[in-house]
Amino acid sequence: MPKIHVVVSQKGGVGKTTLAVNIAAIVSDVLGGNPEQPPVLVASIDPQASAVWWAERGDPDALPFDFDQLDDRPEEVAKLGDLHEYQHIFVDAPGSLARPTVLARALDVATDAIVPVIPEPLAYGPTERTVLDLIQPRDLPYRIVRNLWDRRDGHLDLDALTDWLDEQKLRYTNTIVRRYKMHTTAAAEGRVVTQYPNGRTATEARNDFLALALELGYGGTVA
Repeated sequence: MPKIHVVVSQKGGVGKTTLAVNIAAIVSDVLGGNPEQPPVLVASIDPQASAVWWAERGDPDALPFDFDQLDDRPEEVAKLGDLHEYQHIFVDAPGSLARPTVLARALDVATDAIVPVIPEPLAYGPTERTVLDLIQPRDLPYRIVRNLWDRRDGHLDLDALTDWLDEQKLRYTNTIVRRYKMHTTAAAEGRVVTQYPNGRTATEARNDFLALALELGYGGTVA
């Protein structure tokens, strides 16, 4: 059965969709996937359908994963584990408590949760509530990902976020996903990180998601 990873946060603007589609692309690439038989599915339960919008901006047939919009189909969300044609399913959750029934179904069948957080104090509270209210009551494995860090801003905000996570005893990845203008451009063009043109910045961007996928253990087949 597939492993189901819910990318979730009660805070909007923390890069859930960017994280979901790009880690899905990297995992599919690592697994040797191809557009004809992709081993990965991106399932959006966000009513804004950001992942589907992203996919449809370019050539959907060229993406290394399948995608579907399930925000109004809770019965299908509950059956994601039955989709044996996939090894991994990444669920892009809404940036609020919209569609609580659908979100609950996704978390109930999830293998784990990924909680992106940006290095801004306004993101702290929603991140903690996401873990305490939605994840820990289900005893669901999770990792917080420090996301969209801009190196030009220096380490002050990033260090403050890391200190706060340590104080709250919240689990987070060693891998930090950096902010690149290339990600914004790619969203408008419907491209994912494995389709970026060659260059130093593109390589660094890909390496962030590759390191994250490997740290989370998403690089192998399903047992």
